Parts: sequence; structure tokens; C-alpha cells
Amino acid sequence: MPFIEHPLIRPDAIESRKYQEAILNTSSKRNTLCVLPTGLGKTTLAILLAAHRLEKYPESKVLITAPTRPLCAQHQKTFRECMNILEEEIILLTGKISPGKRYELYKQAKIISATPQTLDHDLKNEILDLSNFSLLIVDEVHRAVKRYSYPFVAKIYMKEATHPRILGLTASPGSERAKIEQICKNLFIDSVEIRTELDSDVKPYIKGIDTEFVKVNLSENLKNAQTLLKTALKERLEKLKKYNFFIKTKRELLEAQRKVSKQIATQRKPFMFYLVSLIVEAIKIWHVLELLETQSVKAAKIYLEKVKQKKTKSDKRVLTDINFIKVMEILEEGEEHPKITELKQVLKREFEENKNVKIIVFSHFRDNIHHIHELIQEICRPVILIGQAGERGLKQKEQIDVIKDFNAGYYNCLITSPIGEEGLHIPSADIAIFYDSVPSEIRTIQRRGRVGRTKVGKIIFLLTKGTRDEGYFWTAHRREKKMKSILREMQNKNEKKQQSIDDFT
Repeated sequence: MPFIEHPLIRPDAIESRKYQEAILNTSSKRNTLCVLPTGLGKTTLAILLAAHRLEKYPESKVLITAPTRPLCAQHQKTFRECMNILEEEIILLTGKISPGKRYELYKQAKIISATPQTLDHDLKNEILDLSNFSLLIVDEVHRAVKRYSYPFVAKIYMKEATHPRILGLTASPGSERAKIEQICKNLFIDSVEIRTELDSDVKPYIKGIDTEFVKVNLSENLKNAQTLLKTALKERLEKLKKYNFFIKTKRELLEAQRKVSKQIATQRKPFMFYLVSLIVEAIKIWHVLELLETQSVKAAKIYLEKVKQKKTKSDKRVLTDINFIKVMEILEEGEEHPKITELKQVLKREFEENKNVKIIVFSHFRDNIHHIHELIQEICRPVILIGQAGERGLKQKEQIDVIKDFNAGYYNCLITSPIGEEGLHIPSADIAIFYDSVPSEIRTIQRRGRVGRTKVGKIIFLLTKGTRDEGYFWTAHRREKKMKSILREMQNKNEKKQQSIDDFT
């Protein structure tokens, strides 16, 4: 196995790979958006480019930014392990360090890893001078839109740096051309490099992922509840059509709520309050329907209890809806979602086949995560990984401790919310179970990237037939396919443009 030989790279630290060398060739010359599947070495590529820039500009520095402190800490750790630079010169800066101390550290360090929020603050307060940074590495660049700090940091960097170069990294920038182009514009990207599992220069390094689909049917009882909820929802959506709101998705419903709420702030017309109430009712019913179809009866019942405790008019109208009353009666009968049964069977099978297997279970909703955790205690050693918000939320240190314990084998089943998809470095698991499907291609790709990094992995999809589970799965599939097509087109376009420039010069 050949390794990279470079004065700033530790011996035998980085394996030589052709696709990384090809991407490095582009990124060393132009600001580049690099799209690579998780596990194929985005950070390694960043290290190689950092070594190249520091060799070219020996007195310069490198700046790394990522969305969360744990991710920034992981980058610091990896750079220290691979680069032939004193460890104390590769530092992590957070808001917990005083501004005065950060000012001194910016001057002393060679490579700095920090969240964009910290950089944003320090740039605005003139604590940080970017003139001597020859490389800005931006991780998870799909966030580089709207009011997120990435665009501001990139703008100041391009303005101040004497020898600027930007490398943007992500497994998925999204499937909308406008968003991808906006990301490129915000980060001053000139070239796009994408690799997928099918590329010839990548294939030798793909460990492979087996895919299994476990499909379940709702019982007749739960199908009746599903029909009643759909009827209640349709009644509200039909009323909204009279006010030119043609809602087909949850996102459109939430957007309608934002739009009307914004109008109320200036117009305050009586019918607008009625509209808001109608939209809120639809959102609540939609949520119960989603929990019933994709999560568990227990999760739906917990949410309904929360609705009952509230005193708003919209809550009261929902609870007195005849269809809704019938749904609550059905849920009280004690029947559970068939996914719960299948999940337990899948876990039993996998742990019987291999007692050392490590499994991640992805579920979007916290109430369902806690429910799953309670039900599988006798099958495995489960642990919950969720975000910081709420009474039962985990602080960042607690999140990191959970991951360490999972990695060490103290726990063998990690049940996680979206926090486990991005923002934390979770070592590769053997199996990922998608308890629910998500329509986001970004989240689907991130979930998939949690397995098959160092050996063949397995992904198991739990899908409820005839529900949004199936719809979400295919939506994410189409969006991922669309994303790859757009990025390929942009890459080819940039290559032709560069070839023309090279021919001219």
C-alpha cells in the first residue's frame, strides 16, 4: 500500500489514492467544492491541500471551520495525527476561550479549527486578521446559505487574504440547482469535484453496503385511524384552498404559517387570525398522522397528551373534531405499530448472528426514540443520542461521552435523532437501521455514511406500506439522483472552461 510522501505529512499516515490526487490537482489551483461520500476521506483531502499550501507559503496559516465544536475537535485531532507540525500549533478555538486569549492564539497557531459563529464574532470585533491565511477549509458546506455565518466568513477571507484558497467539503450540497449555485457563489467556488461509489477511481476503496427492506402493513384498526386523520386534514386543506393556499407537503404548510403570521404583524385583519388557526390545526393533524404512519402508537399518544394540556382555540377545535375523537379511541385500545415488532425481531436476529455487532437506529422523533429504548433493553445494550434542547436533552459533553462509550463497546445499539446524522463524529457502525425514511437527500446520505467505512456494512429500511414512509424514501432517492446529475454537469462545464483557458494561455 503506497503512502503520501510530503515533508509536512507524517510517514505512513495517509494512503495514496488516485481520486484524491486528482481532486487535489484541481483544488490547489482553484476554489473548489468537493462532494464525496462519507468515509472516502474529505478530511484527508483537506490535510493534503493544507500541506500543499503551507509548503508553498511557509509563513502562512490554515483555517478550518465546521458547524459544531465536536466536529471542529475531530478535525483538530485528525490534523494532529497526520501532519508533521507541532501539536500545540494545531489548535481548537471556541467561544469558551476568552476573546483576549483567542486573539493571542490566532497569532501563535499554524492551523486553527473553529466554529463559524466564533469566527464571525472575532471578525466583527477585529480579533481575527485573515490576511496571512493561505487556506480556508469549510466543512458541511450545504449550510452556506441564508444567514448562516459561512458566507460572511468567506467574504471577509477573500477580501483580506493575501493568498486565498477555499475548499468546501460535503457529502451532499442538496438537489436544487439554485441552492448549489448559491453555495458556490457564497463561498467563491470556481470548480466542482464530485465522486460517487460508481466512479472507477473510487470503486477500489468502497467497502460495500448491503441493503435490506423490511415492509410492514398497518393493521385494519390503525388504517381506520389513518383514514380518519386524512379526512380531518383534508377538510382543513380544502378550506385553505379558498384563500389560495394549495398545500401538498408539510413544508408548504409551515411556509403558509410563516407567511400569514408575517402578514398579521402589519395588517391584523380578522380573517387572518382564522387562517392561522386553520393552518395550526392542519399542522397538528399532519403531525399525528406522521407519527401514526411512520413512528409508533406510543409516540402519537404522547403528542396527543401534550395537545390536551394546551388551552388554545386550535387545540380545542382539533380535540373536538369527531374524526379526531374516533382516532383517540382507537389509539387507546393499546395496539402498537407493526414497525416496533419488526425492529425487535431484526435486532434479535442481528445480535444472535454476531454478538459483537454495532448498530445505529435512526428515528426522527424523540418520543419514539425513548419508546424504542425502553422496549429493546432485553435484546441489547442500547443508548440514546439526542440534541441539547428540552428537559431530557444531552449537553455536548454528554453527547461525546455517549459516542465514546458506544465506540468502546459499552453500548452496542445507538438510537439517535438527527443529531447523529451531522455535527458529531460517530465511528463506523456495522448496521444502520432507518426506522423512518426522510425526504431529505442530505440527511439520507449522511445516515448512510455511518456504515461501511472500514468494512462491508448493512442498511435496513423499515417501511410502512401505503404511507409517507414510502413517499419519503423515493423522494430522497430522486433528489440524490438529481443532485449527482447537477454536480456532474457543473464539474464537466468547469473542466471545459478550464481547458479553454489552458489552451488560450
